[in-house]
Amino acid sequence: MSSTSPPADVPPAPAPAPARALIVPGDLGGPSGGSLYNAHLLEALRADGLAIAETAVPGSWPRPRPEDAEALAAALRTAPDVLVDGIVACAAPDEIADAVADGIRISILVHLPLPAETGLGDDEAADLARGERAAVTVADAVVCTSAWARDDLRRRYGVEAAVVAPGVTAAPIAAGSIPPRMLILGSLTPRKNAVGALEALLPLTDLAWSVSVAGPRHADPGYAGQVDRAAGDLGPGRADVTGAVTGDDLERLWRRVDLLLLPSLTETYGMVVTEALARGIPALVPSGTGAVEALSAGRGPDGLPGAVLDPRDAEAWSALLARWLADPELREAWRSRARLARSRLRTWPDAAKELRAALAW
Repeated sequence: MSSTSPPADVPPAPAPAPARALIVPGDLGGPSGGSLYNAHLLEALRADGLAIAETAVPGSWPRPRPEDAEALAAALRTAPDVLVDGIVACAAPDEIADAVADGIRISILVHLPLPAETGLGDDEAADLARGERAAVTVADAVVCTSAWARDDLRRRYGVEAAVVAPGVTAAPIAAGSIPPRMLILGSLTPRKNAVGALEALLPLTDLAWSVSVAGPRHADPGYAGQVDRAAGDLGPGRADVTGAVTGDDLERLWRRVDLLLLPSLTETYGMVVTEALARGIPALVPSGTGAVEALSAGRGPDGLPGAVLDPRDAEAWSALLARWLADPELREAWRSRARLARSRLRTWPDAAKELRAALAW
């Protein structure tokens, strides 16, 4: 044995802690665009060779209890350079400020500005805005997931943020269905407005179609009940409300879809739109929201792979859906544009490189 060899009973030295960390909320009760963004981005960063730890902090974010804030304070000190999901950071400005004062470099990743959520009372929205303002103005850097979110933060707080839009994962082209099948995919909350889309379909029951509504029900059980009733009003065999769908079940669902409906009243970006385009599926998206950016990512020389509509104008949605259902040439034009869009979509490695540049990582 070499004299320089350590004794056999000496444990190996622990691996050094990563210099960077990503802090995300613990279980929020189901998949969301924000949680999927975080997971895909983390995977791409690590694939790009970046050593980065992930910490999921438990809590009722964005309304933390004292013990939730304490868990965040501890997590913020696990690395000298920390990126924090906005639903956590913007709800805990004191903990963010303390970490910055201690010399930790804090960056905030804003998915949806907290007061932009629909259904908030004036006092609640103002309280969330105060906390968010304090957090984003003390942080070393702010990143958001769309130009819409960047502009919203600038208007509210006068802060400048870098934009790192979502990427997309390559997927096979959807086969579709006969008769055409539509999909509403997202949490069953007033902001996502599934009821609005279902009500727009109500005048079209003389045409052949079906629709799936898939998404977590936990955030607003009362609204989820409204979705169930609106689906039932369409009649037997028209609509199925499945709850959250993930993994292979979600892929099987995508394969049957001909058109994505995204009727959100507010939307930062709408990752589901580019996920549809990756499968050659066109989409209807809400005007005045970041979802227009997502659909525009698929714009070609012949136009958009779908259309942009006021989410509060049920008659406009009904009229365009009636036209789409009755006109096979329109359906094929939108589908052709969506298929062509697949090669133009940005990837998650693209997003990871942009984030590294924005944060000097």
